[in-house]
Parts: sequence; structure tokens; C-alpha cells
Amino acid sequence: MYNTTIKCIKHLPPLALLLLFRHTDSFADCHFNYGSYPTTPAEVLLKGPGVISMPADLENDGTVYEGSYIARGTNDLTCYGSATPIGLFPNPLLGPAPSSGSIFPIKDSGIALQIFDSYTEPQYTINVFGDRTVYKTLSWGAYGTRFIYRFVKIGTIKHGTVIGPFTVGTINYGTLVTHNVTMTGSLIISASSCKSPDVSVNMGDYVASEVTSSLGQTQPVNFDIALNECPDGINKVTYSLQANTPVIDRETGLVALDGASGAKGIGLRIMGGDGTPLALDKAHDFSAYDVRGGNFKIPLSAAYVQLDNQTLGFGTANTSLTFTISYL
Repeated sequence: MYNTTIKCIKHLPPLALLLLFRHTDSFADCHFNYGSYPTTPAEVLLKGPGVISMPADLENDGTVYEGSYIARGTNDLTCYGSATPIGLFPNPLLGPAPSSGSIFPIKDSGIALQIFDSYTEPQYTINVFGDRTVYKTLSWGAYGTRFIYRFVKIGTIKHGTVIGPFTVGTINYGTLVTHNVTMTGSLIISASSCKSPDVSVNMGDYVASEVTSSLGQTQPVNFDIALNECPDGINKVTYSLQANTPVIDRETGLVALDGASGAKGIGLRIMGGDGTPLALDKAHDFSAYDVRGGNFKIPLSAAYVQLDNQTLGFGTANTSLTFTISYL
């Protein structure tokens, strides 16, 4: 029995045991050297800006928000072995980690996080752990102190989406945590604009009798303000109009012509699609809006109006208004 046991031990392959020991050592045995800083991980705080407005036409890979943080320094590291994997271990509560690269999706928000070391060129991204390897021996420095972070669009983002606060994860050299990364505060998305092109309205040509008719104005010309590709989740839309020329009557939407116009004695009235005058500088509800988003048209109309106690003079008759849309 005694001899049998001895023979069994002698036949264990010592080289295999040695290789296993050396592999584990190169992966795990990193530590901070003593120096000016504590031998503990530095904190990287990604500060949420609160509510931000995101263009509705922002394309995928576009930056939603970018910030930076200056962390305290760290002492040099010592790692035994010639190759040490480095990178970010993301918090599993944020969703599956990417298999490679530097884009870290945040659940199903349509937003991902990207972190850079000092500069925003591709070679300075902090990738998922193991995607990059440091080929050095013994002592060298960890990442720098300036971290740049971006929240990037990777899919559909709903109006009102809230990101943070949460633990992002840890930055590691092997199994040594060099930095703890935390998002403080929140990023609240206001996908606050539909696509709304400028509108030019051809008011037509008129003779005097059409301006001085019993209506007191020309026949209304109908036009629409388009709201295209509106995002999902906006609960309410209001609109208001601001004159770019002098206001004659704010409550009835009557404005003066611009200085380049040749016509005299007339102004322009802005109205709803049903012909009701629209007060200027006042929010009007767009009741036809659907919270599911999509494409919409706000029906409006306009007409020339003869001004009281003024003589008509014919010529060009132009004016302009600014149309402001608010999303709630």
C-alpha cells in the first residue's frame, strides 16, 4: 500500500502543474505599489446632467450626452507575467455584457455607455474586460485620471427615459480593481422635437374688391404645419405663433407686413383651419396628437385684412411668423 501511493504521486505530471500555476499568476497577481496614493481603487463618477433635449432625428451611434470626470491618481502596478487582460467589468444588472468593443448597452433603453481614457480617439476607449491585453512585465501605470464618458444612441429611445443612478462596474488589470465606476444623478431624455420643415404660403393675387368685401378680409388660404416622425411617448403638444413684424392685434392674430412689402393699408391675419383667429404668443393645444407618435398636420389658414382708416396701396404683401412647438 505504501509503495503504491508513492508511485502514484511520482507519476503526476509536474510540468502541467507548473504551467497551471504560472497562468493563474499572470492573470491574477497584480497589485498596487506603495507610493503617493492609497493602494485602493480610485472612484470614477459619471455625473448625470438631468433633463436633456435629444433631437428626434439623431441617428444611431450619435452622442446623446458627453461629460468628463477627473479621478484621483493611482500608484504604479506590478503584475507578474508578460500579458495581462484589462478593461471594464460591467454591472450585470445593466444587461448582458458585449462580447467585445467599448459600447455597453444599458438594459433596453436604446442608450449605451462608452468611456475613454483621457482622449476620445478610438485607441483610448476602455473596452470590455479581456478585449485588450497589456504586454508588459513588472511595474507600470494604470489608466490616467481624466475619463470622458458618452451616452450613445443605439436604438429607439422613448421620451422621458431615465438613466441612472447606478453602479457601472469596475475597471480591472487582471483581477486587480483599479477603478470603481458609478453613475451619479440621472440622465432624463426629452426626445423633444418632431421634424417640422419651414412653410412658405402663397397667398395669391387680389383686386381691391376682394380685400374690401363684406368679410373684411380676403378668402382664407389654408396651409398646414407638418409634425413628422414624432417620437413615441410625448403626451401633449402645444403650439404658439410669434410675429416677426409689428403686431397690430395680438388677440386676433393680426400682424403687419414686412418693410420690403409694397402694399399699403393691409395686414395679415393668422387663423386655425376652421377660420377662427389665433391669438399670438399664446399656447394652443393640438388635440389631434397621438402619444404613440407618427406624422401629423396642424391645420391653419391666413387672410389679408384691410386696416381701419387706411388707404389701400397695391404691391407685394409679405410677412413671417415663428411657429414654436412645445412637447410635454
